[in-house]
Amino acid sequence: MALVPVTARPSFIIRRNALRKGVLGPSVLWKVVAVFVFGGSTVKKVFGKQPQNLGMRTIRVGSVMTVAASAPLTRRQAKRVGVTKASLAADARAELEAAQPAS
Repeated sequence: MALVPVTARPSFIIRRNALRKGVLGPSVLWKVVAVFVFGGSTVKKVFGKQPQNLGMRTIRVGSVMTVAASAPLTRRQAKRVGVTKASLAADARAELEAAQPAS
């Protein structure tokens, strides 16, 4: 089965028309389509799940800082596993304390 060339794919054609007829042209319909096509990734960046910093240590000269962050779970994954943000933070702090040498 041969692949469809990039310029003939429907997603490419829609993006091209949205740019030409909407952003650079007078069509209001294509401007709305352009907002959906090009604005989706921006909305995902702003409102999407981001990793949470769980712990930070202040350092002195010659010290090493360890920053711990966890990948966020979806609600379904967290419910299935039975974890909460508080338990994740407590586990990460305990790991951080165990990893640091006693001074």
